[in-house]
Amino acid sequence: MVQPSSGDSLEFLCPDTGIWTPIGKMRFEEAKTYRWRTTCHAPFRFLLNGMPLPMVSTDYGWEGEWAAPFQSGMLEFTIEQVKRVTVETFLYSDKRKLTEDDFGQMISDILTEAAACFQHCGVQSKFDNSGFVREISMAQWDYIDRTFYRLQRTFKEIQAEPLRRLRTTDQWIRRENVKHVTPALLAWSERHSGYGMSPEIPVPELIWSGVREDTFNVYENQVLLRQLHELQRLLREYQTAAVDAIRLKAEHYLDRIHYWLRSSFLHQIQPHVGPIVVSQAFRKHPIYRNWFSWFHQLYQFKEYSIGFKNSIPLKDTYHLYEIWVFMRMVKILREKEALLDPSELFSLEQDGLVLNLSEKKESRVKLVGGATLAYQRWFTSATQDFVTYTHGMKPDIVLESEGKLYIFDPKYRLDHNLPMALGEMHKYRDGIVSKADGSRVVEEVYIITPAPGEENSHLFGDAYRKRYRMGAYCLKPGGTDQELENKLAEILTNDGFVAEKIN
Repeated sequence: MVQPSSGDSLEFLCPDTGIWTPIGKMRFEEAKTYRWRTTCHAPFRFLLNGMPLPMVSTDYGWEGEWAAPFQSGMLEFTIEQVKRVTVETFLYSDKRKLTEDDFGQMISDILTEAAACFQHCGVQSKFDNSGFVREISMAQWDYIDRTFYRLQRTFKEIQAEPLRRLRTTDQWIRRENVKHVTPALLAWSERHSGYGMSPEIPVPELIWSGVREDTFNVYENQVLLRQLHELQRLLREYQTAAVDAIRLKAEHYLDRIHYWLRSSFLHQIQPHVGPIVVSQAFRKHPIYRNWFSWFHQLYQFKEYSIGFKNSIPLKDTYHLYEIWVFMRMVKILREKEALLDPSELFSLEQDGLVLNLSEKKESRVKLVGGATLAYQRWFTSATQDFVTYTHGMKPDIVLESEGKLYIFDPKYRLDHNLPMALGEMHKYRDGIVSKADGSRVVEEVYIITPAPGEENSHLFGDAYRKRYRMGAYCLKPGGTDQELENKLAEILTNDGFVAEKIN
């Protein structure tokens, strides 16, 4: 990386190590505050993505502070002094946030538990196991939706320079158009050696020779065309989904496929028929390899059997995290043999079996002993048994047992925001009351977060949770859920469940 034009160093203070590091060697992470300085005393401008950064003059030189946004991406620092110098780097994702691998793991966990719950209730419910295997799935749609831009970019690169090969075709051509000496021309000349030797035997107007031309009709392009037709078929199925957002996006993606199919290099090409093998080009060509890899991953979701409904906008990580936490709690209860009937998690729609979790529709799981676990349960002044006296409330997860409520609210927050998130739980504990006598019915309230609790560790301690009947639990994809499991076992055992069923 290039230093400022004056030759003076420009460096940042790394908040993790406390070491001043040259700008070219810094690794920036989102949601962190960085101090910077330079020994340059002459006036200059320091810009980030075109916006000037504030600075103050000190005995050392110029100094300033910059708070990285909570969003990763490219950074472009510009130093304007004698000349303009640009330093490009990257703002990495905060280590405390969920990664793309975590995102995929949550989807896998949700679908796996949904399948297990369906098997659990399949014998006693109205569902037919014959509809269990589906070609399309929630996970597959999420993959298409999140990575279609990547496929689009790959196709543009292929369209700019598609694979081709030189093909020679033997045919009758006019003698003045002969450009290459081919084996066919040599053979023809030997058979007609007398032509042109005398005026009585002139060279004929048409000569049997080879014509060389570029063709795009190669194996890789034939496979590409076949895969486009297959994706077209899949998107037409997604067009019939009940979800407006999915249907509209599927139509948009279909328009793009139709446009791609009109590309000139696909003319005169027939889709490949038969088994697809990995050719050298698919193995080594960087662009065609990316294309083949995208379609290979597209079919890794066939084992999932639960479909989708107008309920799960997977592009929203916080919403996916809420569903994932709920399904993890269902899993804990199922493994503890406390799960009685999870059939309300599913519905049989026109396009098959779907996981029916929605912000607009309450879903309840029946537990042994008459208890229930509800997702997005509404409480208003007119609801049955429990009401609110202020405004409608909708906790994410409510465990009801023996007339008592235990509320768990997944919060996709960072550590320093957890106290505020926990403070919001007071409205549930104080605002939801018994409809019969107005007494308080919420026993305990907890937030569940992927944050490790390094800044507010006291919220995660047993002493805090027991004293205030509220607190936080850490639950992250790939991590342990033992503390939450112990809490659920404690609640259900204390509320009259058979001890051997829980412990």
